Amino acid sequence: MEIKMTEATEDLDKVCNILDKLTLDALLLTQEEIHLKLNIENAMCEGETNLAKARYIIGHNNVSSIQLPTEDSPKFSAVVKIVAHDESWGRSYDLKQIKKSDDESVQEPLRWFGFLVPQSLNRAQNMFRQAIQWSIQAVNIQTRLEDTVNTIHSLKNFKLKIQNK
Repeated sequence: MEIKMTEATEDLDKVCNILDKLTLDALLLTQEEIHLKLNIENAMCEGETNLAKARYIIGHNNVSSIQLPTEDSPKFSAVVKIVAHDESWGRSYDLKQIKKSDDESVQEPLRWFGFLVPQSLNRAQNMFRQAIQWSIQAVNIQTRLEDTVNTIHSLKNFKLKIQNK
């Protein structure tokens, strides 16, 4: 009887140690996700400011929705695409650059506004691209966090079963 009690105590200690590590991992992932979301917010704000500067420099009619493609425009492909990967901890996402040589319908979005665009429009594009990169990272962290939280719940249920024996 005493052997079973020591085995149960050892199992309980192991489960508690794993739960502690997973909880710490969850807190670190949450902190990293918050940091990325703040970076996304700052990048979007800076991108919008640079877009407003470009509108001011070359005129509000030259940087507007008029330059954007419509349903009647020729078909085109995106410059980047999101690619999903199955990992051991779940699904992860990444951005894949599409080269013009791979797909002739790829268009550089800045060309919609002319060939000599202001530097602020280039900076706005870079900030929006950076925000996309950070968004993908935030989604990957959120997926890992959900997996960690599910593991914590499973281990808590296992711990209750050990304690009730």
